[in-house]
Amino acid sequence: MALAIQTSSPASVSRADLIERLSLAHARIEASFIEGGATLVAVMEMITGLIDTLDRFTRMLDGETTAATITGLQRTVADLANLPDLAASRQAAFDEISQRCADAFRHVEEMRETFRYLKVFATTVKITGASIAEFADFADEIRERIHSGAEEINYFAAKLDRMRGELAAARNFSAGIRDEFRVTIPEIVANLDENARRLKAQHERMAALAAEVKTVAQAVQGKIATTLSALQIGDITRQRIEHVLSSFLHLDAFLSSADGQGLVTVEVSGVEATIFHLAHAQLDVTLADFRQKCASIFATIASFSADASRILALRDDIAGYRGDPDASILKAMEYDIGHACDLVSRVEGRSQDSTALVGSVTGAVQSLIASIETIRSIKTDIHYMALNSNLRCSRLGDEGRSVNVVSGELRTFAGRLETPADEVVDDMRRVERAAETLGSGPRSDLSNFGTPLAEARGAVASVLEEMNSSLAALGAEGDAVFGRIAAAVRTLDFENNLGEVLDGCVAIAAELAGASEPPAPIPAAESLRQRIYADYTMAQERDIHRGIFPSAVLDAMPQPTVGASQSDEDLFEDALF
Repeated sequence: MALAIQTSSPASVSRADLIERLSLAHARIEASFIEGGATLVAVMEMITGLIDTLDRFTRMLDGETTAATITGLQRTVADLANLPDLAASRQAAFDEISQRCADAFRHVEEMRETFRYLKVFATTVKITGASIAEFADFADEIRERIHSGAEEINYFAAKLDRMRGELAAARNFSAGIRDEFRVTIPEIVANLDENARRLKAQHERMAALAAEVKTVAQAVQGKIATTLSALQIGDITRQRIEHVLSSFLHLDAFLSSADGQGLVTVEVSGVEATIFHLAHAQLDVTLADFRQKCASIFATIASFSADASRILALRDDIAGYRGDPDASILKAMEYDIGHACDLVSRVEGRSQDSTALVGSVTGAVQSLIASIETIRSIKTDIHYMALNSNLRCSRLGDEGRSVNVVSGELRTFAGRLETPADEVVDDMRRVERAAETLGSGPRSDLSNFGTPLAEARGAVASVLEEMNSSLAALGAEGDAVFGRIAAAVRTLDFENNLGEVLDGCVAIAAELAGASEPPAPIPAAESLRQRIYADYTMAQERDIHRGIFPSAVLDAMPQPTVGASQSDEDLFEDALF
């Protein structure tokens, strides 16, 4: 075997120097690889946490919450889309009621005009019948009935006018709602419908990005697992240093034994030289293996940086859906639903008042119809009282002629009350039916939309909060993983950190071994050869031992078969017996 250092001068170093340097290398290797393993385990745990966060994030994107939110939004959109038609339907009902009330009021005015004529005729009866005793009471009675009817129709007119005023206010408010809904609701509905579609597509894209991040993170996990396995080089190197150190202990024990004491000085020097050659050969190969494996480890660890950068880039792509105002679909949806909530909230109270007013119309109509029936009763009384007056006047002849004429006019004008009274009753019946229709069914109360809108707004806010929380966690964990990997790349360069101290060990061992070939073994040192050989745990160590310290006994022992070509992983497996 070629030696690392060729020299013919006496060694300037001692075995104690080598032992000291080997002990230092042993301690530093142990500390460095323990720290390196802990660092990689920490990175592995952080990667596992990142993957867990990605899994939760993906479940959130594909899970029931988002699906339920989109389904709820679709229902809300459908409800909102009906609002303009609903408002228009309510407005049509208010228009119908308003028109019927106006028609009724026109007929009432006609009846009031008739009662004004009847009052004139009642006064005429009193004047023309003043000279006829039996008509005095008749004139007072008919005047009383006419005045009673006039008061009733005036009361009816006032009540109808008050109801018309209240309905006019409700009608105007309803018209305002209809107009605002026509302008605002279609835009909100279109936005929500489009954003619900965009939200689903966005979540699919975000889920795909999250899956890609997970793929990269899992690849890093695989590399870490490979690297953790490769860290066995630390244990292997440390054990081989221990075996070199133990060879010196075995040498001392042998020289103190009976076999060692029986050797002459030249033989002792030869045995010591053999051990130095053996130490140098073992350390030289150990250093070569260490450098080869550490280079592979560092290359793998260095590739973490690119993986970490890719994770951060993908994370930023995902987070971009939150940071860009134009791309924040959930915020846009929250705004549109909030706009709809504000709109419905503004009309809610007044809508309830309008609905309550509509409910009171039915009772008012019944009262008004009762008033018309009272007026009809008064009209009937006037008619028959005037008829009786006609009959009496006929018996009186010329004396009752003037009263007879006036009584005929009373009957005629009383009859004129019948048609407008019928029209008023018909109008009131139609008002009643329109009010009942308006007060029932889906168009009865616009405030019914407040609750589902609020629920939809809360659902969107919940998804938005969960999204922001997941993205924040993903961002924080991504930064932590990147920082930890960057630190690992700097600290896990074992060749750079430990190569120099191992170089020093090999150099000292080479100087102690000298330039000459190992001396031929002596039979008396067979026990030393076997003790050192028994410490080895690796096939490579045993092969080196046979080359430096040959023995017929050892050569006769069966050896494991090693293939002609081996990979790095095969060498590791073959190194362990």
